[in-house]
Amino acid sequence: MVNCFVPNCNHYSETKVCNFFRFPANKLLKLKWTQNIRRSDRCPSVNSQVCSCHFIDGLKENNPTIFSWNKEKKFLFVSPEKKNKRKPKPTSKTVVANEEELPD
Repeated sequence: MVNCFVPNCNHYSETKVCNFFRFPANKLLKLKWTQNIRRSDRCPSVNSQVCSCHFIDGLKENNPTIFSWNKEKKFLFVSPEKKNKRKPKPTSKTVVANEEELPD
């Protein structure tokens, strides 16, 4: 039974959900796969394999790029409403209409 080398992937060969690919022999390509997979706890061995679910169109030539940590996150974005600026309140001026009527 082969388990997928990608962290948090629980696919294995007996389920027949996908195909499995060995790491490439080319050192640069193998390094690219390892960097894409981001598995810091161990290095791929000769027997390590990655399931086709991590490849675009399931093709080994496309390099593994589909992972749970880089899936497009969809957020419900509500744009903020425009706040109405408060209009300045008119300042009340004391108006003296008739000075003659004011008591002393």
